[in-house]
Amino acid sequence: MKRTLLFLLTIFSLNATSQNLECRDFKNGTFIMTIEKPLRSVSKIIRRGNQQTEILLEKPKELEDTDLPFKALVKLNWIDDCTYIGKFNSAKIKLQDYQKFINDNGGILVEKIKIEGKCFFYRSTLKLKDESIVINGKICKE
Repeated sequence: MKRTLLFLLTIFSLNATSQNLECRDFKNGTFIMTIEKPLRSVSKIIRRGNQQTEILLEKPKELEDTDLPFKALVKLNWIDDCTYIGKFNSAKIKLQDYQKFINDNGGILVEKIKIEGKCFFYRSTLKLKDESIVINGKICKE
């Protein structure tokens, strides 16, 4: 009896940890977002459908003396389960100049590079008239 119970618990735990996550698993929930370049930052992401709250946990050292907000509200326009455009929610917060600039240029396009373990690796692109700014990062389930 004990062996059977131990066997079942082992099988259950192996199945639970070996799940293959899909894009849709990152549409709702709480995550940690990490960006390494050009400046390292870490944020907590709380995502519910088309709304995302970003809470800055680790401010880039290069921006310590700035008034970079510690909380941002973002509206998400899902193109598919793996791709969305994010714009700052001007209906809920007063936007700073850089947030207005991002919104005025169509928002930030976020596309999946890969899913590995519990992390969604992405490429974010801000398209300007003459260039595009691209930053890679990852969002991991807590």
